[in-house]
Amino acid sequence: MKKVVALFCFMYIITISAIAGIDETIGKVVSLDGDMLHIVGEPLSGGGLHDVVVPINSVPVYDLITGAPVSMTEIKPGMCARIAYSGKSAVAVWLNYSHEKAAVLSVIVSDNIQYMYGYTVFLSACGKYRITLAPETVVYCHAQGALFHTDIVPGQEYFVWVDMITASSPSIVFPEKVVLVKDEPT
Repeated sequence: MKKVVALFCFMYIITISAIAGIDETIGKVVSLDGDMLHIVGEPLSGGGLHDVVVPINSVPVYDLITGAPVSMTEIKPGMCARIAYSGKSAVAVWLNYSHEKAAVLSVIVSDNIQYMYGYTVFLSACGKYRITLAPETVVYCHAQGALFHTDIVPGQEYFVWVDMITASSPSIVFPEKVVLVKDEPT
């Protein structure tokens, strides 16, 4: 877990910020009143706000360090948070966010996937990332435990922890850990 410390201290969670009309803010939870989450912080996008209040009753909330889903009862004032939103609606919320542990991508597996000699290589659905899983890369699901590389199939969504990312196109990513977020192939 301590290896999650990234070489790059400021990376966006790519698939959310790449969607048109989505803004992001990083900051602290001020309150959760009913389903209204109040976060104060710094905008990460041009249209982002310093003070965000949005409903999150049907929005995925994840712990950014572990990738585990977080229930609304676990959200407390003072928690570090990153929120993606469109207008007055939340898109996703990540808790326990810090710049030192920010090198996490959210990717959807495309149909372009190869299994070979203990390695699994797949292209993200957005086409920006080629993810290379080495034999020692941890593949995990909070509901099922450890997974095999061959359990990765098109349409699944993963959090991908990275130490390094290339500047090529697509960027080549060698993660130390991937965590299954959504197992519903599209």
